[in-house]
Amino acid sequence: MNDHKLALNTSLVRGEPFTFSALIDAYMVAYRGRDRDQINRLQYFIEHLGNHIASEIDPDVIDDCLIALQKRGKLMNKGGTKPGGTIIATRQPLANATINRYRCSIQAVLTWARKKRLMPKGWTNPVNETQRLPEDNMRTRYLKPHEYEALIKMCRISQWEKLTALVMMAVTTGARRGTLMGLRWNDIDLERAEASVQRTKNGEPFVLILIADVVNELKRFAPQHQKDALVFCGRNPYKPANFNKSWETALKNAQLNNTDVVFHTLRHTHASWLARQGTPLLAIADSMGHKSLAMTQRYAHLCVDSRKEMIHKTFLTV
Repeated sequence: MNDHKLALNTSLVRGEPFTFSALIDAYMVAYRGRDRDQINRLQYFIEHLGNHIASEIDPDVIDDCLIALQKRGKLMNKGGTKPGGTIIATRQPLANATINRYRCSIQAVLTWARKKRLMPKGWTNPVNETQRLPEDNMRTRYLKPHEYEALIKMCRISQWEKLTALVMMAVTTGARRGTLMGLRWNDIDLERAEASVQRTKNGEPFVLILIADVVNELKRFAPQHQKDALVFCGRNPYKPANFNKSWETALKNAQLNNTDVVFHTLRHTHASWLARQGTPLLAIADSMGHKSLAMTQRYAHLCVDSRKEMIHKTFLTV
């Protein structure tokens, strides 16, 4: 194979200019992550930077895109989840965390291009010269114990019998929605109380620890056959269930529907409860599947009381 050709099924050539749109196409061919929103975020940059020569994109251009994203705010599909609906602006601002995820998406593409030696010698990633927006970590929403108990109570009377197990697993394992909905029965070992995730959002295998209550819930609807079926399927054993209506009903009945609770809140609940029990941030990061402590740092303020207790115990006895 020609050494100047990229070792992928793309038309990109090292040393020759190519557009940012072509770079994203090549990147998505190689992409092995599980973040379903990655392509949607990159589509935004294609619309703004698609015809730019990828190696010539500079920090000012990226900053302009991120500022424009802030001004645009949230979008809504008037057709709901149906394809082909009209996309309209809601006039509601995007959270800084959302803007940062867009920034990380374009940064990942350009970093990938550098690692594949597609960029000219001496080229540096322009995203590194842009500022990451501050995130209000103190306002990370998580469920209080009484809220969780109320939610589980309502899940138990849900028309979808698997909702209780799903919510329990989300809180007790900290797994993302996409991870849980992708689990198959042959990933579950009820005897060992473990679930194997073959590939996480970060592209790495991971083992979820299942508490006894979760194991008991799973046993209620574990199939005798079809071990390759999805755990949280609907009528089709190989298609993830659409449980949005059941979820919204449970939230409403638990009086949580107007308190900024979304499914991802359950993942925050997992980390927040661990932090409040004095679990070290490194252990929380491991439980969450974070590659670094940066993402886990948002829960640091919850460790204060347990840290006070630890310090008093240690130094008052010296």
